Amino acid sequence: MKILIAAYTCETGRGSEGEIAWRMVHELARWHDVRVITRSNLKSVHNAAFTTAPKPARLEFIYFDLPWIFRFYKRGKRFFLLYYYLWQVGMGLRARRILREDPADVLHHLTGGMDWMPSGLALAPGLFIWGPVGSEDTHPEVLRQLPLKSQLKDQIRRSVRWIMRTLDPFTRITGQQADVVLSHTPETLPNRYAPRIRHFVQTGIADLPELARPKKEFERGQILRLVYAGELKDWKGANIALDAALRFFETDRNAELVVVGDGPLRSRMEMVAAAHPEGARVTFLGKVPMSRLVDELSQGDVFLYPSFHHGLATVVLQAMLTGLPVVCIEGDATGRAVGMTAGVTVKITKDTQPYEAVAAAIAMLATNEARRQALGRAARRVALESYSYETLAGNVDKVYRETRDRYSSSRAKWES
Repeated sequence: MKILIAAYTCETGRGSEGEIAWRMVHELARWHDVRVITRSNLKSVHNAAFTTAPKPARLEFIYFDLPWIFRFYKRGKRFFLLYYYLWQVGMGLRARRILREDPADVLHHLTGGMDWMPSGLALAPGLFIWGPVGSEDTHPEVLRQLPLKSQLKDQIRRSVRWIMRTLDPFTRITGQQADVVLSHTPETLPNRYAPRIRHFVQTGIADLPELARPKKEFERGQILRLVYAGELKDWKGANIALDAALRFFETDRNAELVVVGDGPLRSRMEMVAAAHPEGARVTFLGKVPMSRLVDELSQGDVFLYPSFHHGLATVVLQAMLTGLPVVCIEGDATGRAVGMTAGVTVKITKDTQPYEAVAAAIAMLATNEARRQALGRAARRVALESYSYETLAGNVDKVYRETRDRYSSSRAKWES
């Protein structure tokens, strides 16, 4: 089949959505003729990548960006959402011109994954697949215990999401035009999408040594090594991870926490650790190269990632691929991926602070070595079996074929 994919970001070597798109389109090009509309500033990145690994014969990139004045004002993350919105409009008009000359069997909006922002492909004619898209809700008990500033930010986020879904015409057109909506959070989507929603995993991982070094031996040393990796932001659970580790250290001094990453909470977290009697057991590494992250994960025993209203981060799959059991909280994509198979998903209640529940999970793994090792082995198996790009691309291919066949069947009945 001929597939036209929209991927705002699609690049290798920088992780996140760009890496997911890059690997997915390569996998899909094994079976289909794939054209990808992406941003022009990625062309040099692609050219460099293709010097070491040739571009698949059935894969073509089409580069598009808004005029320079828009790019100038977007610099960094400033006005990112406005630029992204306008890019979708321009990309949709470009897609219409492309399809007039060379039609496609399926149109697929692959990245970004916000279900409250539009897709330019909704402006183009053809079978349209939207996703994976989604948006998480913050667990109410976590939200209740956040600082007032964070609660306000969460309220603004939910209000903007509602406004865009309900009042923005372009976003409503996107939902109306989608023949299939792939979502990793179907429970948070408007009911009007329900007949077309397919539950779908958002994030994948490649079993490569530059991403993870699998454990050969799962036994821990005398010191239990906890690892947190991610941006130091409240919604990624950085504060919860630190507070949980410090609480655990009060009852078990044979442990340490390594914090990998940087962000607005770092100074506050360092102050909290410095003020705690066992705070010397916490090491802040800041942002490190991928090779160092792989080393830290391979030396770890338990991975902490108590995020909320957050998609499944690639670093979680890296930890699972390494063979680390993950401690997380229920209510987001991480909790759904980990379950009680690849780690411990903590249930939050009104009677317990989130960090206390996470500390209890750490204590359980510290005192039950057989279970910790079994969860670590299972984490790697789950990552390989459920989150490989080959598996994800195969599932997308199945959606393509089912959607095309259903359309062909409906058209045949209408014509008869």
